[in-house]
Order: sequence, then C-alpha cells, then structure tokens
Amino acid sequence: MGKARRLALFYCFLATVIVLAGCATPAPKSEITPKLYGSVDNNVALAVLEHRPYVLSGNKEPTYEGLVRGGFGEVHTVYRPNRPEGERFVDQIASLVRDGLTQEGVKVSVVGMPLGASLEDALAKLGQTGARRYIVIDIAECNWEWGMALMTSTWKYDLDVSVAGPAGFNTRSKRFSDVDTSKLPNGSYTVFDNYSLHYRRVIESIFNDPLIRQALQN
Repeated sequence: MGKARRLALFYCFLATVIVLAGCATPAPKSEITPKLYGSVDNNVALAVLEHRPYVLSGNKEPTYEGLVRGGFGEVHTVYRPNRPEGERFVDQIASLVRDGLTQEGVKVSVVGMPLGASLEDALAKLGQTGARRYIVIDIAECNWEWGMALMTSTWKYDLDVSVAGPAGFNTRSKRFSDVDTSKLPNGSYTVFDNYSLHYRRVIESIFNDPLIRQALQN
C-alpha cells in the first residue's frame, strides 16, 4: 500500500474517531455512575492498582483503554478526549467507584498508588486513612477493541478485588474476569461513554457479589 493510500486511510479513520468521540451525544453522568445501593460501610478507603503488562512495560500509556479497528482492518490506539490532566485509567475507575459510593452517603478516601504497586503497599496506605474498610481493585487486564466497520466490540477484563480493614479483620479477595463480545449501541453515545457503561456494570456486579457485600458490611 502506497504512502498516499496509507495517509488517506489514516485521515479517514481519524475523522471518524473525532466524530465518534466528540460529536456523538455524551452520556449523562447519572448513567455512567454505578448504582451501589446500601452495600458498603459508611467510611471506606479505596485504591485501584495498575498491573496491565503492556502499561507496566511502557508499550501503552497509563491512560490507555482500548483500540479501534478501521474499515480496512487497520488498528489504532485511541485515547479518551478531554481527560482531566494527569488522570490515569486507574484514576478514572476509582472516580466511578467513589461517585457511586458517595451518592449513597458513604465517605470515600481515594488513595492514588504508583504503577505496579503491590496489594500490601496499598493496604498499608489505606490503613493510614482511618477508614473502617479498605477496598483494593487490582487491574490485571482491561482492554477493548471496537470494530468500526461492523460496529462490533470485544472487551476483556481481569480484576482482583480485596476488602480489608483494621487489625483483626479477615481480608477477603475475589477475582472477576470475562471476555464480552457484543455489538455496542449504534451511535447513541460516544465510543468512550459506551465503554464507561461497561465499567459501570462491572463495578455494580462487584459490589453486588455476596462475598464482597458481606466483607464490606461486617
């Protein structure tokens, strides 16, 4: 394929992404915010850890969420537009969880951790907040690929979720993972907001899990 042809395909792709990311209707915050009805102690501390190997290796930026496959099969990494300065993907997930808990009257202390931080390091930091429960979401995988031609989506996630507390509390952990292959809503919201709705559903499923619910309430 000649250079001019490749450039034409790239600019066509770029224009499409701009339309999808910037011109489609943004999802209202109320639709993206998880609904976490009465499932948590009213004073918690939260950390979200980054352990996606391609981020730790430097192949992808900490803001990375997914890929878009163009109409001719070419794959491009795209980044969420208008992201707050310095916000990483783990910070975005932490904000979703915080917003869901806050709207239920829960006091939430979010503790940012460096790339590759361990569970032990996170728990030590969370223990300094004075909260009664500590929540650690460790992201081993979270990656989506959106097919522009057929409007298809493949989304993979693999998370370890731990609930701990002050001395004497029995830490409990559970793994949540899935590969979801489906069609996204056709143009209702931006591509990025459509995936935010996926994040919301997974967060809700985590906090509705019986083991996690019990650990947060006891």
